[in-house]
Order: sequence, then structure tokens, then C-alpha cells
Amino acid sequence: MLVVYPSKLNGTVKAPASKAHAQRLLFMAALSDYATLIKNAPDCEDIDTTIACLEELGCRISKKPEGIVIDPFPRNTPAKYADFDFKDSSTTARMAIAVSAALGIRTTCSGSTNLQKRRLLPLTSRMAIRGVKFSNFSIPCTTDGRLEGGEYVFEGNEGSQNISALLIALPLLRDDSDIKLASPLIDPSFIEITINSLKEFGIVIEKTEDGYHIPGQQFYHTPKTVTVENDWGLASMWVTAGAACGSDRNCVTVTDLPLQSPQEYRDIYSIISLLHYDFEDINIDATECPDLATLFAALAIVKGANIEVTGVPQLKFKETDRMKNMSEIARTLGQHSRILPDGIEIEGIGHPDYERGRMIDTKGDPWVFMSMVLASVTTTIPFAIKDEHGADKIDRNFLRDFKTLGGEFEIVGKH
Repeated sequence: MLVVYPSKLNGTVKAPASKAHAQRLLFMAALSDYATLIKNAPDCEDIDTTIACLEELGCRISKKPEGIVIDPFPRNTPAKYADFDFKDSSTTARMAIAVSAALGIRTTCSGSTNLQKRRLLPLTSRMAIRGVKFSNFSIPCTTDGRLEGGEYVFEGNEGSQNISALLIALPLLRDDSDIKLASPLIDPSFIEITINSLKEFGIVIEKTEDGYHIPGQQFYHTPKTVTVENDWGLASMWVTAGAACGSDRNCVTVTDLPLQSPQEYRDIYSIISLLHYDFEDINIDATECPDLATLFAALAIVKGANIEVTGVPQLKFKETDRMKNMSEIARTLGQHSRILPDGIEIEGIGHPDYERGRMIDTKGDPWVFMSMVLASVTTTIPFAIKDEHGADKIDRNFLRDFKTLGGEFEIVGKH
């Protein structure tokens, strides 16, 4: 259990490494011709899960002071069967399922209760009409058969992670493939990250008018060394919390961010300017920064302020239904809320009056956990979070950095 105390953040912190970028590089290195050194990989549970799944495919992976070394699995004689435990990592699940099917590897797939609720159908249903047999379209399942080239059609709201998984797998096939978008992508930056990373490994993806053309019979060639970008989204959490401290200046500075990256969250300062002051009733369109929606809601919940956050319908399908999760937390802390079709409205009742140490449950969602911890900058009453390891899925150093910037907390008991 973690008890979070009222605090103000101030100082400088290095941006955490991007989990999403690292997972893509790990799979591409696993498919390459020779070993690859991956520098600046994040320390988190999802990366451990990705490594374990690649080892199941036959990769030899070692962690060294300079980074992670990936010796690829043999492409000419790949494993005939893989037993995957994806734990809580949906990105690992999507990529491992797609790559295994492209190579004709039979699999058994399991995962956490949270993962079993995640929406894999947009990917598995498309693969099922292209040569792959699924015992179930979500986790747990078994797969058999070899993925075939052809046309794959997605709606833009069906998840860039599904498309990214296919962009990595389809170049391995004998025939060419096309991914067509029936509507605009909600989160195109992840596709750009995938395509840029594929280019580093010599893979060609051709942009078309309505999607992507993927030539078949391509081969991954290692660049020998690649570096994981630091994460603008996680950095924005720190900056936003610093702004909410109420100072006229930015309290938190985040360093080592990639200026040329296609990542989202590069243009949030118009929103942050609202948080510099004592907000009581504001509306935020979080379309361009969806992972910050939980933080905006959390700041209002513990302060007892009014806020409406919209533009994030996709948050229903994350580790939890995040807006529903935030609504339950609001109720636990004595606030009123209303779930919207694409967000949440917090109807604050002024300064909260919950008892000191009131327990909330973030239900294994790292963004909800981090948001509630950072919301301590607007609270006056300590509260408790059920699981002190809530950020470990994407950043084991989160609480360390929080303490470095002046955050106050106490871990009670062992979990």
C-alpha cells in the first residue's frame, strides 16, 4: 500500500525511455540477421514480458551495462511451437501473435485478467481470414496456421497497435499486403514510430492514399546499434503536475527529449497554461494527449474542482476502462462525476472531506496510478493507493523520480 501526502513538485528530471518504441525495436531485432544492441531500454514489466516472449521463440537476450543485446532466433528453422504468457502487455501480445503467425509458429497464449479484457478482436479477426486459426479471438487462445498476404481493412479507431503489429509481420510474407484505413487514425504517431523503426532495419513500407502497401519477401538487417527514444507522454505527466502546483512558472523541467520525434504530447502548453492557476471550472479536449486525460481528472478529483475532459473514447479499451475507473475513484473520495461518451465530467463539491488515508484502487492501470500519485500537488488530505507497484508496468523508476522532485509518500506493508 502507498500513502500519498500533500506535496509540491520542483526541479529537474530526465525523461523516461519510451516503452512503445523499445517493444518495436526488440521485435525487429529478434527478426534480424545478426545481433543488435538496444540502448536506453526502459526498466519496466512490459519490457521483461517482451523479452521472455522473444526468448520463447528462440532468441538469446542478455542485459549489459551498455544496453540489451538481442541475438535473433533462427529464421530458416524457427520454433514450431511457442507457449506465451503475455502477463499484462497487450502490445507484446499483438506483436508476438502476428510475428508467430507470419512464420507459421503454433502458439498457446495466456495473460492476466486485465489482458483478457483487452480488445484483440480487430487484429485476430483480420488474421483469421488470412490463414490463421484461433481457438478464441481474445486471450487465452491457441493459434495455428500461417498468415497470408492480402488486404487488411481497419477503422481508424481500432487501434494503431494492431496495425503496428501487422506492419512488423507482413514484410516476412511471400506475397505483398495492403493495410487500408476506412476512417482516419485516432493515434497516428505510433504508426510513424513503427515505420521509422522499420526503416532502421531496412524494411520498406509504402504510404498510400488510404493506408500502407507492404512488399513481401523482405529481410530485416540489423543496424547493429539502436537507441530507444525518451517518452514525451511520460514527460508531459511531470510537466503537467508541476504546472498544477499553482506557480506562475514551470516548476518541473524534463530533459533529454527527442526534438524530432513523431510522438504525441509535443503541443500541450495551451492546456498546461490553464493549470498554472487555481482552476475551478474548465473544459479540456484531450484528443491530442489522451494519456493525460486521467491526470486532468485526478487533479480535479482531489481538489474538489469542476472539469470536463473529452476527446478520448479509446480509453475504454486500455488496461482498464479509464474514465470508469476515475469515476469510481471520484466517488471513493467523495466527489461526483459523470461518464461521457468520450470522456468524463467531474462535478466537484469544493475542498474534499474524505477521512485521512482513504484507500483507492487503481486496478493495475499505470496511467491511473501515476495520475493519482501526481494529484497530490492539489490535495490537502493524504490518501492511500492499494498497490504501490502500480507504475512498474511502464516505469519502475516513477516513485524514485517523484521523490526526487519533492513528492512525499510512504510504503506501508509488503505486496
